[in-house]
Amino acid sequence: MEDRRQARRAGLLHRSTSPGRRWGLACAIVVCAIVQAVAQDSAIGTFTVGGKTTKLSHISATLEASPGDAAQNYLILLVSDVPVAPADRVPERLAALAKSGALHALRLRWKYGFDEIAVVPYHSGIAESGRAFASMSTVNLSALNDTRVHAEFKSKMLGQTWFFNALVKAAIVKGGVAALEPAVEVALELPSAGGKTDPNAAKRALGAMGYEFKPEALFQAIGDRKAAAVTLFIQAGMSMNQKDDQGRYPLNHAVLFCAQSPEESAAVIQALVAGKADAKPKDQNGMTALISALQSCSVDAISALVKAGADLTAKAPSGLTALALAKIFQRADVVAVLQKAGAKN
Repeated sequence: MEDRRQARRAGLLHRSTSPGRRWGLACAIVVCAIVQAVAQDSAIGTFTVGGKTTKLSHISATLEASPGDAAQNYLILLVSDVPVAPADRVPERLAALAKSGALHALRLRWKYGFDEIAVVPYHSGIAESGRAFASMSTVNLSALNDTRVHAEFKSKMLGQTWFFNALVKAAIVKGGVAALEPAVEVALELPSAGGKTDPNAAKRALGAMGYEFKPEALFQAIGDRKAAAVTLFIQAGMSMNQKDDQGRYPLNHAVLFCAQSPEESAAVIQALVAGKADAKPKDQNGMTALISALQSCSVDAISALVKAGADLTAKAPSGLTALALAKIFQRADVVAVLQKAGAKN
């Protein structure tokens, strides 16, 4: 009798005379089974390299401190075709396993709380295996808390020969300092002796920087003040004389960012001028790039616009010329450039 009482207290027996209790216990068992199933880690995805697709079915998620700032964290998702032991989840081991062909994986890292995402492929068929590609992936976090993450991520088509997608659910393991893979090195495709470049190589380089070969991405690169990316767009064959969705031409768009970063914006303007961008068109407010540039752009940027053939007689909506405005803004260096080019009040 004592044995039965102990067993009953341990939950191993139930009273046969209580149907309601039996039903409650059965429901509890079912609910526990459902909760356990929901909490399991899962990954469904594909990783295609050179036309050959590998299924991704394993996931681990960690929240690790930035090596340069203990207060900043990275959420790191490692999705792979085979299970990866905790000791093998560091870049050096992942690179070795990928090189041997024993592993095909993607390591996605998100700077927690920031719009900064990088993806690192680990695959023997990818030359840049083990290096981080910025802005290569889009991520949809459908659920995220201190303990679990549900996410869908996929690659942008940026001229690369590999792409991926995955839907993952995982418990988050906290602790440790993140080991960050080096970024992909992007080399500008400089003109050859014959004056020609490889457009596809330029597109691949753009992809490594996170830009698709599309007009809207060109304007994004201009807004990001990335002169190197603008040069790659030019080398890949994109026209520098097309409008964005607000009716602005590239140079009209570029001068808007001079107040934020004059030197970087000047480099972008110079790159656009080298790419034959037209400095004469007016924006939706009736302003030429030169008129818009007078207050905030550097003298180097102004000189580039003058070199590009900016209309020195064009007037602002107020009726003032570029030279008159430069004097109002007390830009003596700009006044000198404009007067040397023949500008009049």
